[in-house]
Amino acid sequence: MSVDALDIQIGQRIAAARKKAGLTLRALAAQLAWPYTTLGNYEAGRRPLKVAQLIQIALVLQVSPAALLADTPETAAIINRIHGDLERSIQVAFILDSLDGTP
Repeated sequence: MSVDALDIQIGQRIAAARKKAGLTLRALAAQLAWPYTTLGNYEAGRRPLKVAQLIQIALVLQVSPAALLADTPETAAIINRIHGDLERSIQVAFILDSLDGTP
């Protein structure tokens, strides 16, 4: 996958998370204290995101930054459910290990 295609996919995931949070492009940009055109460029994949910017967006949207990088909505949902919850993360790891047959 090309870098440009990856920027577009991540931008689409950010836009979807923003819409799910009930925010307009301008509203999210205002909360980030960024020009809305900058956020629009990130969402369209015209401008690559730095990790620090991805984290800022995730904090405002109240999602895990890793969820914005996940390939599928199902994976993103699981990441968001275990994000910041060590006990739940351990439980998921245990289940995955048992499915894999890992001792």
